Amino acid sequence: MPTKNRYFSIEEANAVIPLLLVDIPLIQSLMDNLSHNYPDVKKAREKAPFNGGSLQGADYINCALKINYLTEKLESKGCILKGIKHGLVDFLALREGKEVYLCWKNPEEKIEYWHDIQSGFAGRQRI
Repeated sequence: MPTKNRYFSIEEANAVIPLLLVDIPLIQSLMDNLSHNYPDVKKAREKAPFNGGSLQGADYINCALKINYLTEKLESKGCILKGIKHGLVDFLALREGKEVYLCWKNPEEKIEYWHDIQSGFAGRQRI
């Protein structure tokens, strides 16, 4: 979550876009890796009540830790990760005195949209 009352200007949010263009695809790739490349871990999870194990466990945990590191890095900058699968990131901002989100979707090169806090991606409007 963003730091309380940390509002972004469009320029400040745009300054983070180069990082997002690198890190969001990397997080997406790691998530895909977790979902598809560790069948042994799934079996171990199913056997866990019976003290089952997995040879892939260490690699799976390493992948999960990388995802955690990257997401925490982005969140520490004030990014609000809204959807890893679709590459959605919001930035808290003020518009006409009201809290809104500046909305970014991979691979957009700059912030061009905003939406109300409650409306989400479906409520995107051009700036």
